[in-house]
Amino acid sequence: MRISLLICLLACFVSAQGALINNGGFELGTFVDDGNGTDSFLAGPTTITGWTAVGRQVSWIRNPNPWLLSAEEGTHFLDLTGYQTGAPFGGVTQTIATSVGQQYDLSFFLGSYTQRWGGPPVAILASAGNTSQTFTVTTTSTTSTWTPFSMLFTATSPNTAITLTGAAGVEYIGLDNVSVDLASSVPEPKSWALMMLGLGLVGSMGLWRHTR
Repeated sequence: MRISLLICLLACFVSAQGALINNGGFELGTFVDDGNGTDSFLAGPTTITGWTAVGRQVSWIRNPNPWLLSAEEGTHFLDLTGYQTGAPFGGVTQTIATSVGQQYDLSFFLGSYTQRWGGPPVAILASAGNTSQTFTVTTTSTTSTWTPFSMLFTATSPNTAITLTGAAGVEYIGLDNVSVDLASSVPEPKSWALMMLGLGLVGSMGLWRHTR
């Protein structure tokens, strides 16, 4: 029983430290293939689990597809140009639960294939609450290429909108593997409290069993 309790405690602790974004890899949802391995959305709710489209249009793409593009991981990813050439671009948003004053790390992969689909530059504007930053790829890519980026932000409310929109490109701005994690490896006080309480219970149970 002590082992089971410890496993449960550790699982809760890991969950508290884990990714906060739902479906950051865009693998979940109801994909309706338009015949080209894509599913496109105008601004508003989408069938991509957890995400709402913003801006002009966004396309949900899967492997394989005729565009010679591939996901950074898994089989699905987004194109923030949404089959359109040039600005304005589309994007996606999701609101997550956050702790006021806690610092978080938003990370994602930006996809480019500039030799075939135009550019560089290829860029994404990332926004999280009151923090925003543009991330840009300035090199020419001769294949489907993914570049990792990250941004720190501090939560100012219990709920924070995470929004990623296209900022530069021609016919392809890729997005995949979005995640939000606690910025520090040091647990929040409430996480420490949970862990210490659980360890105390495990220790008490062990003492009780030995003194019976």
